[in-house]
Amino acid sequence: MKKGTIAFLFLLIVALSMQAMAQTTIVVRDEVEEDDMFIKVGALGALTLAMNTTDYNVSRVSRTLGVGSHFGVKASIPLGRKTRVVGELSLHTLAFTDENERISFSDAIENHSTNIPGKLKTEGTFQYTMLSVFFQFSQFYIGVGYGLPASSEMKNTGDGFTIPAEGIDPAASWADSPGLNPEGRRVFSDITPADDDVNALLELRIGGEFPVVKSRIGDLNFGISMAYTFNNIIKDSRTFLPNYEDQFHLPNVMFHLAYLFNI
Repeated sequence: MKKGTIAFLFLLIVALSMQAMAQTTIVVRDEVEEDDMFIKVGALGALTLAMNTTDYNVSRVSRTLGVGSHFGVKASIPLGRKTRVVGELSLHTLAFTDENERISFSDAIENHSTNIPGKLKTEGTFQYTMLSVFFQFSQFYIGVGYGLPASSEMKNTGDGFTIPAEGIDPAASWADSPGLNPEGRRVFSDITPADDDVNALLELRIGGEFPVVKSRIGDLNFGISMAYTFNNIIKDSRTFLPNYEDQFHLPNVMFHLAYLFNI
């Protein structure tokens, strides 16, 4: 699946969900004035669903949404009757899962691939300390987030085969063409990148936040948003297989609940 198709599917999911939320009746506990000019501070928790966009240059690749999380504190300051600036400090986790039946290992041959003993499942989790700033108009918002890497993990597992400690050499089936894998790239079980190989995260996020309960004390809100990561998740992965060096982004959809106290 190409990167443009993935981004379109995420956009479609968000658009349909926003339309459904806009038609939902809002539950109101207490009467509050129409012009809500309170400064609001509170906490939020969220579920993230992310998908890897890496182009493996091979066929028979399947991708599934990885489940992550998002927890933090949030502040909202009114600029006008319907406009606000919103800030968040959070622990932001993105995850992905891929399965490959073929693999590419060489820089010497374009679009080459080779078989592996069975399906190779790759799972990754990346966690960031995230600072985000949004501009909100009525129920809809847009903004950017910047995240510093906190931790990461990437693992390979074989479906129907075991990955030995010394790894799997995918160049073995190319024995008649020596020199194609001079760096000896192999499939290992643990392919977690070094800490300094994980890039900081830069996201553009757009979405909506809809009140479920409003009172004079505060608001309980439900939100849905979509984000796209501008930079590659890691700097270089050519030592490990599968290769994630190029176009490794984790666009994601997030569903959140937030309770904000009026100040």
